[in-house]
Amino acid sequence: MAPLPEHVLIRPLGSADIDQVVRLESYTLPSNERAGREKMRYRLHAAPELCSGMFVRVPTKKGRCSKRDGPRSPRSRSSDSSASNTSTASSSSKKLIAFVVATKCAGEYLTDDALAIPDIDRIGYRKPNEVNEQRGHVETGNTIAIDSICVDPEYQGMKLGTTLLRDFVQRMSTQSVAGRVALLARDDMVPFYENLGFYDAGPSNVKFGGGGWHNLWMSLEDGEIDD
Repeated sequence: MAPLPEHVLIRPLGSADIDQVVRLESYTLPSNERAGREKMRYRLHAAPELCSGMFVRVPTKKGRCSKRDGPRSPRSRSSDSSASNTSTASSSSKKLIAFVVATKCAGEYLTDDALAIPDIDRIGYRKPNEVNEQRGHVETGNTIAIDSICVDPEYQGMKLGTTLLRDFVQRMSTQSVAGRVALLARDDMVPFYENLGFYDAGPSNVKFGGGGWHNLWMSLEDGEIDD
C-alpha cells in the first residue's frame, strides 16, 4: 500500500467548499451517478456536520510578481510583517482529494426521496406535506445516509477512502448523531464495504443512477471500521 500523502487534513465540509466538491465529483463519478451542484449545495448547507473532506496542502506558483509586487515606498515597508504573513498564506493551498457527503434519512436505508431535494417555500422552509417530509435531510432521522463518496483518482491506492470512512464513523459515533449509517453500492463494491464492517441488506429499490444498487449499513454502536 502506498503511504498517505504529506500534509493531509480531514475536516468538516461546508458551503464554502462547494466548488471543490463539485469539481472532484465531476471527474470521479460517471455522469449518471453525480449529485450535481444543486444537490451538493443543499446537502452541504443542510447537514455540514455530516460531511467530511480530506485535503492535502499543495504549493502554488512562486516567483511571479503581480502589479502589486513592484518596488514599494518607505511607507509600504512599514507593513512588512503583514505583507510577509500574506505571502506565506498564499504560498500553498488546500486541495480536496476525498470526501464523504451525508444527510439523515427517515428510514433505515437510502431511498430516491432521501436523495432528492425537498420542496422549499419562499421563506426557506420545507413545504408541509407527507411526501415532502421524507425528502432530503430529515433532522429527526436515526440513519446517516452517505449520499456520495469520492476519492481523487490521482490519490487512489492509498486507502484514503478507508481512512476517511473510519474517521467519519468514529466521529459520528462519538457525537451520538444517529444509530446507524447506510449507503448504496454497486455489486463490485459490496465486498469492499463488507470488509470494512458494513452489512449487505440486499438489492435496493433506488432508481437513481439507473438502479442496480445494494443497501449496506453499519451500526454506530461499535464506533469503528474494521481494518
